[in-house]
Amino acid sequence: MIFTRQRWLYLFVVTLLVVLAATKWHAKVQRELVETQQQIVLDKAAPLMEKNGQAFQLPMEKTGSIQDFAEFGKVLRFPNRYHTADDYYALPGTEVFAIADGLVYFSGSEPAYGGLVVINHKGMYSLYGHVSAQRWLIERGANVKKGQLIGYIAETSEGYGIGAVPHLHFSIRLGSPDDFPRAGNNNWMTGYTTQHPSFVNFIDPDKFIAESKRYYRDK
Repeated sequence: MIFTRQRWLYLFVVTLLVVLAATKWHAKVQRELVETQQQIVLDKAAPLMEKNGQAFQLPMEKTGSIQDFAEFGKVLRFPNRYHTADDYYALPGTEVFAIADGLVYFSGSEPAYGGLVVINHKGMYSLYGHVSAQRWLIERGANVKKGQLIGYIAETSEGYGIGAVPHLHFSIRLGSPDDFPRAGNNNWMTGYTTQHPSFVNFIDPDKFIAESKRYYRDK
């Protein structure tokens, strides 16, 4: 009986070590896959810096971040999903600007966002969520210039997806909104994905804008 107990304990410990090693290996592989995919997306985006003919700018002065790009499971309503954007804290009424020249693809109310503006650039588009549809939004179909006012941060009461803290939900994605589904997973205006957002063409906004400024500074 003593031998049997020792044997079972030994098998349990060995199994536990194997499981832990496998979990660690799997996490390492997943991390490397994500890093590779992020670099692939950035490499695809690099020629678009030249194509758009200008450095991109932030949509507003950053005063703090609520949720970063690709954060996983931070919001209770989306426990097993990745965040596709950067969320910048801002007071209601704060001005929001176009990050580059482009054509306004969408401007209007969306239940989850409150107000939403989407701008098509050359080979990519930018999305500005939780702006105020009650104050004012740039009109749909307008040609906008980099730094042009496109809206104001909304009150938290304007959309159920805004949450308790007013902020800008800001994302950049390769392609055009028409390249993606109108609804469901990975749709054109999704704020969360089941897989890392780089696998569905989202770019880390802060990194991309910083890289575009570096590109034009060094050019």
